[in-house]
Amino acid sequence: MNLGLLPIRLGLLDRPPRKHRAVDEVERQKGMRAGADRLIQALRLQLEDQDLAHAEVIARIDARHAEVVDGMQRQIDDLRRRLDIACKAETAVTKTQELSVDEIRQHCIKPVPLHLSPMARRDPAHVPAWAHRDEPEPAA
Repeated sequence: MNLGLLPIRLGLLDRPPRKHRAVDEVERQKGMRAGADRLIQALRLQLEDQDLAHAEVIARIDARHAEVVDGMQRQIDDLRRRLDIACKAETAVTKTQELSVDEIRQHCIKPVPLHLSPMARRDPAHVPAWAHRDEPEPAA
Protein backbone atom coordinates (compact mmCIF):
# COMPACT_ATOMS: atom_id res chain seq x y z
CA MET A 1 0.00 0.00 0.00
CA ASN A 2 1.17 3.44 -0.80
CA LEU A 3 1.35 5.56 2.35
CA GLY A 4 1.94 8.73 0.44
CA LEU A 5 -1.63 8.91 -0.84
CA LEU A 6 -3.31 7.67 2.34
CA PRO A 7 -3.73 11.08 4.03
CA ILE A 8 -5.31 12.50 0.89
CA ARG A 9 -7.62 9.54 0.62
CA LEU A 10 -8.63 9.85 4.31
CA GLY A 11 -9.23 13.56 3.82
CA LEU A 12 -11.57 12.78 0.96
CA LEU A 13 -13.48 10.34 3.13
CA ASP A 14 -14.03 12.91 5.90
CA ARG A 15 -15.73 15.32 3.54
CA PRO A 16 -19.41 14.81 2.84
CA PRO A 17 -19.97 13.54 -0.62
CA ARG A 18 -21.04 16.16 -3.15
CA LYS A 19 -24.48 15.74 -4.49
CA HIS A 20 -25.03 17.14 -7.91
CA ARG A 21 -28.57 15.97 -8.29
CA ALA A 22 -30.22 18.65 -10.40
CA VAL A 23 -33.21 16.41 -11.08
CA ASP A 24 -34.09 16.27 -7.38
CA GLU A 25 -33.70 20.05 -7.04
CA VAL A 26 -36.00 20.63 -10.03
CA GLU A 27 -38.63 18.33 -8.52
CA ARG A 28 -38.35 20.12 -5.19
CA GLN A 29 -38.78 23.53 -6.88
CA LYS A 30 -41.78 22.22 -8.86
CA GLY A 31 -43.37 20.94 -5.66
CA MET A 32 -42.80 24.28 -3.95
CA ARG A 33 -44.29 26.10 -6.96
CA ALA A 34 -47.36 23.85 -6.95
CA GLY A 35 -47.84 24.51 -3.23
CA ALA A 36 -47.42 28.24 -3.81
CA ASP A 37 -49.98 28.12 -6.65
CA ARG A 38 -52.51 26.40 -4.39
CA LEU A 39 -51.84 28.95 -1.66
CA ILE A 40 -52.31 31.82 -4.12
CA GLN A 41 -55.60 30.33 -5.35
CA ALA A 42 -56.83 29.91 -1.77
CA LEU A 43 -55.87 33.48 -0.93
CA ARG A 44 -57.56 34.73 -4.11
CA LEU A 45 -60.80 32.93 -3.12
CA GLN A 46 -60.55 34.33 0.39
CA LEU A 47 -60.04 37.82 -1.03
CA GLU A 48 -63.07 37.45 -3.32
CA ASP A 49 -65.18 36.37 -0.33
CA GLN A 50 -63.96 39.37 1.63
CA ASP A 51 -64.75 41.65 -1.33
CA LEU A 52 -68.30 40.27 -1.47
CA ALA A 53 -68.75 40.73 2.27
CA HIS A 54 -67.34 44.26 1.99
CA ALA A 55 -69.74 45.07 -0.87
CA GLU A 56 -72.68 43.83 1.23
CA VAL A 57 -71.62 45.99 4.16
CA ILE A 58 -71.22 49.02 1.90
CA ALA A 59 -74.70 48.37 0.42
CA ARG A 60 -76.22 48.21 3.92
CA ILE A 61 -74.44 51.41 4.92
CA ASP A 62 -75.63 53.17 1.76
CA ALA A 63 -79.22 52.00 2.37
CA ARG A 64 -79.13 53.23 5.98
CA HIS A 65 -77.58 56.52 4.87
CA ALA A 66 -80.37 56.96 2.31
CA GLU A 67 -82.98 56.31 5.02
CA VAL A 68 -81.38 58.86 7.33
CA VAL A 69 -81.13 61.46 4.57
CA ASP A 70 -84.77 60.84 3.59
CA GLY A 71 -85.89 61.22 7.21
CA MET A 72 -83.92 64.42 7.64
CA GLN A 73 -85.34 65.78 4.38
CA ARG A 74 -88.86 65.04 5.67
CA GLN A 75 -88.05 66.86 8.92
CA ILE A 76 -86.69 69.84 7.01
CA ASP A 77 -89.80 69.95 4.80
CA ASP A 78 -92.04 69.72 7.88
CA LEU A 79 -90.14 72.53 9.63
CA ARG A 80 -90.32 74.70 6.51
CA ARG A 81 -94.07 74.06 6.29
CA ARG A 82 -94.49 75.01 9.95
CA LEU A 83 -92.42 78.14 9.43
CA ASP A 84 -94.55 79.13 6.43
CA ILE A 85 -97.73 78.58 8.45
CA ALA A 86 -96.36 80.64 11.35
CA CYS A 87 -95.32 83.46 8.99
CA LYS A 88 -98.70 83.47 7.28
CA ALA A 89 -100.51 83.44 10.64
CA GLU A 90 -98.41 86.36 11.86
CA THR A 91 -99.13 88.24 8.64
CA ALA A 92 -102.85 87.57 9.02
CA VAL A 93 -102.77 88.83 12.62
CA THR A 94 -100.99 92.04 11.66
CA LYS A 95 -103.37 92.67 8.75
CA THR A 96 -106.52 92.21 10.85
CA GLN A 97 -105.24 94.42 13.63
CA GLU A 98 -106.20 97.74 12.09
CA LEU A 99 -105.78 99.91 15.16
CA SER A 100 -102.37 100.72 16.48
CA VAL A 101 -101.61 100.60 20.19
CA ASP A 102 -101.68 104.41 20.37
CA GLU A 103 -105.15 104.53 18.82
CA ILE A 104 -106.43 101.93 21.26
CA ARG A 105 -105.04 103.91 24.20
CA GLN A 106 -106.60 107.09 22.85
CA HIS A 107 -110.00 105.42 22.56
CA CYS A 108 -109.72 103.86 25.99
CA ILE A 109 -108.87 107.16 27.70
CA LYS A 110 -111.81 109.19 26.41
CA PRO A 111 -115.12 107.56 25.66
CA VAL A 112 -116.33 107.71 22.06
CA PRO A 113 -119.98 107.55 21.12
CA LEU A 114 -120.88 104.29 19.44
CA HIS A 115 -121.87 105.87 16.14
CA LEU A 116 -118.41 107.55 15.94
CA SER A 117 -116.49 104.39 16.74
CA PRO A 118 -114.14 103.30 13.90
CA MET A 119 -115.50 99.77 14.18
CA ALA A 120 -119.18 100.81 14.02
CA ARG A 121 -121.34 99.75 11.07
CA ARG A 122 -123.32 102.32 9.23
CA ASP A 123 -125.90 99.72 8.14
CA PRO A 124 -128.34 99.02 10.99
CA ALA A 125 -129.77 95.97 9.16
CA HIS A 126 -126.41 94.22 9.09
CA VAL A 127 -126.44 90.77 10.71
CA PRO A 128 -123.06 89.29 11.66
CA ALA A 129 -122.08 85.95 10.15
CA TRP A 130 -122.28 84.17 13.49
CA ALA A 131 -125.90 85.27 13.94
CA HIS A 132 -127.17 83.85 10.64
CA ARG A 133 -129.56 80.95 10.88
CA ASP A 134 -128.50 77.88 8.98
CA GLU A 135 -131.95 76.30 9.17
CA PRO A 136 -134.80 77.68 7.10
CA GLU A 137 -137.81 78.99 9.00
CA PRO A 138 -140.72 76.54 9.10
CA ALA A 139 -143.69 77.29 6.88
CA ALA A 140 -146.86 78.29 8.75
